Amino acid sequence: MPKFDIPEKVLKASENILLRDLLESPAFCYWAISCLSNALQTSRFRCEDLTEDDEFLQFKVSKMLNAIPLETKRACYKETATQVSNNKNARAETAIRRSAQYRVIG
Repeated sequence: MPKFDIPEKVLKASENILLRDLLESPAFCYWAISCLSNALQTSRFRCEDLTEDDEFLQFKVSKMLNAIPLETKRACYKETATQVSNNKNARAETAIRRSAQYRVIG
């Protein structure tokens, strides 16, 4: 899996945001749970050179996610899927409206 260099200023800013903040936020809670679940599943199958620290982080994330009831996780997955679909449809509608403003002369 490719590793990206996150700018230091982003890493520094992230020190002021707790995972708890995301989980308690109505805007982020669905996404945080869905993201962590997907990341955990993907990392188990796609990361070959995990460090001991990475493995321990996966263990801690897994333990936390396992404490979330399955119904809650399913609701998060459903909500994020709905939001992704709605955003995709909105972008398509915007593209159609914009393309209708231009007349092709040929």
